[in-house]
Amino acid sequence: MTKTNYLNFILSTMLVHVVTYVVVGSLAYYFIYEDAVSAGGFDQFIRNPSNPEEFLHVETWLFPAQILRGLLFGLALSPFLATLKTWTLAKRFLVLLGLLLVFSVWSVTMPVPGSIEGWLYLKPDISPQLDTPLLGYIEVPVQLALFSLLIAWRIEKLK
Repeated sequence: MTKTNYLNFILSTMLVHVVTYVVVGSLAYYFIYEDAVSAGGFDQFIRNPSNPEEFLHVETWLFPAQILRGLLFGLALSPFLATLKTWTLAKRFLVLLGLLLVFSVWSVTMPVPGSIEGWLYLKPDISPQLDTPLLGYIEVPVQLALFSLLIAWRIEKLK
């Protein structure tokens, strides 16, 4: 693997993350969260899109934050690139998805909804108040699955 391959992988990972994050997040907001947010039934600690002054922070920093996050994903995965390249597409996809779900969702060390720490420490009513609460658990696995599939496919294309 050349330095160009690693740089290409890191930049591809960043781009795939930003696109999947924005597309899946936007769809999830429209189909799952919008009514709950508008009704005020969402987490009191999340910036509200109905408040332009409050939400300006999100609008200003959404893309820079996700670009940084994507670059960090690429940097963290790059030491494993040569090994990942030797695996089948299916194996790469499943391993990447498993790693991302375990380390960035279920096993994060902060108590957040959807994580083991959140289940342990958060009060049951701290999560967003959705008509169907399980819908809130769809967005992140879908985004991570799409991200993992595209990265697994992109690795296949590296020389």
